[in-house]
Amino acid sequence: MFETAGRAVETLAADYALHSAVDPDLDLQAFFRPAIANTNPADTVSRKRKQCFRTTIERGQSLPEERRSVLRLDDVTERLVDVANDEAVGARRRAAYLDFCDDLFAFTALTVELKERYPSAPIEGALEHLQAASDRVIDGDLQEGIDNLTAAATELYRTSIVVRRADQLFSALSTVGEQSLGRAKATLGGTLDEAIARRDMDRITTVAQRLSSVSDGEWTQADLLDCSHREFEVLVADLWREGGFDARATKYVQDFNIDVIAESNSRRELIQAKQYKPGNKVGVGTVQRTAGLLVEFDADSVAVVTSSSFTANAKQSVDRMDEQVRLVDGENLRELLTKSQLLPSI
Repeated sequence: MFETAGRAVETLAADYALHSAVDPDLDLQAFFRPAIANTNPADTVSRKRKQCFRTTIERGQSLPEERRSVLRLDDVTERLVDVANDEAVGARRRAAYLDFCDDLFAFTALTVELKERYPSAPIEGALEHLQAASDRVIDGDLQEGIDNLTAAATELYRTSIVVRRADQLFSALSTVGEQSLGRAKATLGGTLDEAIARRDMDRITTVAQRLSSVSDGEWTQADLLDCSHREFEVLVADLWREGGFDARATKYVQDFNIDVIAESNSRRELIQAKQYKPGNKVGVGTVQRTAGLLVEFDADSVAVVTSSSFTANAKQSVDRMDEQVRLVDGENLRELLTKSQLLPSI
C-alpha cells in the first residue's frame, strides 16, 4: 500500500493514464482510505520525530504564497508545530496529524503542478475540498477531514489521468508531420486542450484514434521492452480490459505473485506478467507456480504472459493440463495488441 495518499494519487494517475483504456470514474475509496488512515506512531516518539515534522512543515512552507493563503496553510503548519511540541499529545494523535498534513501538502503541490502545466485544468473542486481539510486540521477534527482529503484525491485523480493521457498525445502530435495531419494537427491540439478543461475522455479517445489512423499501430518487441515492469503489467491489464474483463494490476497490494486480476461474469482469471528480453525464456517452474493459483485462490483460469517466449518444458507442462492454464508469448502478445485499440508509445 502507499505511504501517503499523495503518493497514491500520483502513482495511480500515472499508471492508469499510460494507455487508452482509462476509467476516470474508478472508485478510489479502496485505494485512498488506507493510505490516508496510515499512521506510524513509532516515528513520532523516536529520534526521527523532529525530522519528520520538520520535513513536513518545510514542505508546506515551500508551496506558493497564493495557494498557502487561500488554503490557510500557514495556520495549518502553525497547528502542526504546536502538536509536535506538545508532549501531552499522544503518539498516535501526533502521527495522524503528521500524515494528514503530509497528504494535504502533497495534494496542494499537485494542484500547483497541474495548473502550471495546463491553466485550463479543472482543479477548483479539489481546492474546495482541500480548503475544508485545512479547516479541519486547524479545528482538530481529523476524522471529518479524511472525507475531505478523499474527495480531493478523487478530484485530482480524475483531472490527472486526463492531463497525463493528453501529455502522451501531445508528444505524439509533435512527432507527426504536417504532411500526415495537415491543418488537423492544430485542431487536434485544441481538442486536447478542451478535453483537459472538461475532463472529457471521449475527446481524448478521438485524438488517439485520429493519430492511430496515420500510423500503422503495430506493436514491436521494442514497445514491450521500453516500458517499465509496472507499465508492462498495466498494459496486460488494459489488453484484458479490452477483451471485456474488469482487469487491474496488483503491484501495490498483497499480490501473492499475481500481477493482474481479471474478472467477468463471475469468472476470474489470474495473470502473471513476465517482461523478459528475447533470450530469457519463462521456465516450467513459473508456469507450475502460476497453475497452483487455481486451487489456492479458487480461480477459473490462469495465464502467463511474457514479452519473450517459453521453454520447451514449460510448454509441455501446459499440454498435460486442461484449458484452465494458458501461455501467451511475445509474438502472440504483439499480435493481440496490434489488433486492439491500444497504441504503442510514440
